[in-house]
Amino acid sequence: MQGKVHIVGAGPGAADLLTVRAASLLRAAEVVLHDDLVPQEILDLIAPGAEIINVGKRCGRHGTSQEQIHALMVQFAQQSRNVVRLKSGDPAVFGRLGEELDALREAGIPFEIVPGVTAVTSAAAAGNFTLTDRRAASALVILTAHNCRKQSPSGPLFDPEQATYAIYMPGPDYSGTAHELLRMGLDAATPCAVVSNAGRAQQRIRFLSLSELPSLASVAAPAILVVGKVVRSGELQESTYFMGELCESVRNQVSF
Repeated sequence: MQGKVHIVGAGPGAADLLTVRAASLLRAAEVVLHDDLVPQEILDLIAPGAEIINVGKRCGRHGTSQEQIHALMVQFAQQSRNVVRLKSGDPAVFGRLGEELDALREAGIPFEIVPGVTAVTSAAAAGNFTLTDRRAASALVILTAHNCRKQSPSGPLFDPEQATYAIYMPGPDYSGTAHELLRMGLDAATPCAVVSNAGRAQQRIRFLSLSELPSLASVAAPAILVVGKVVRSGELQESTYFMGELCESVRNQVSF
């Protein structure tokens, strides 16, 4: 019998933000192929006898190619092994899920997708603001500003002042992203939130305006940039703060 591949979302990185199904699959896995950004506290949930392989790719560093990842998933499944492909955040959001599904379908490998908490919802929860609000934002636009490939966000076909923008992989150069958002029609005073390590003990949040974004110093990855009027409610808090003690306190009360 062939094995099965479970494509599992690891969420933003905190073990207590995993779904129950994801935690159960990690305990039952025989092989885990994980992204580089998946932290050790989640990898610690994997059964001791499982084979764990880091197949991550990071900006500016060579890693496992996408074709090699496809080959590994197929190879282990054909060996009748229970495989978990563990991806940061939600697999369907900037996770190359479509390419991996095509490879599994072509090889005739059964699979299941297990969603995870994605970065933008984690960032909004961390900053205590909403992503949509009938008074300020009737649309949520999810973009990537992956500087490694010199890509910039392109304008949507609706009023930019009535939308919230969630920009994944925004660094390390925020000036180009800010320029593109201004070109799309956003006001320079539009509030922004840059959330690093959302949901983890190392979580940090910086509130600033779009005009201040180009001067932002280096931010630890993974980070997400949220731009829009909805962010303003979060500005009532300190501009930068650390939640390590709170996250650790909650984590100590939760077991998988």
